[in-house]
Amino acid sequence: MNVFQARVDPDLVIAWESDAYRPTEQQLFALADVLWCNTNELMGIEKPRTLGQHRLARRFSVTVLAQSIGMDASEYVRAEERNRWAGSRRQTLHLLRALNISLHQLADATSQSHALGAAPSLTGRKPRWSRLWPGKPASPAAAAHDRVARSAEAG
Repeated sequence: MNVFQARVDPDLVIAWESDAYRPTEQQLFALADVLWCNTNELMGIEKPRTLGQHRLARRFSVTVLAQSIGMDASEYVRAEERNRWAGSRRQTLHLLRALNISLHQLADATSQSHALGAAPSLTGRKPRWSRLWPGKPASPAAAAHDRVARSAEAG
């Protein structure tokens, strides 16, 4: 694993196997590469259930994922620790794309399934979650709103 810039000695591997030590993200990713397996297998899970497990399954470090979704890394860490997602609409879209998960999977991973219809929207109206998916506006008015929002973000 030294080839992957993750220094590991045999005693450390024994500690992992006996649950006396948890590998770092970099070590987990390098170990998956060396063993030609996915991180889920190394974590001993069939499918990701938490936000952190989804992130590790897609091989993102906290820093890289937070940067890619436009969020401060410490804010993202708090979301994982508290098991609550409070990102903006834009951050949520980027997170869903990066982790390749649906909004329902995100809600399940953060124990927020009950809040899908009750979360605040950017306009103060009750949200229509279908508006989160680009190219599939909920109505002609929503399509116009999305176009204005995209042009404001670009400019």
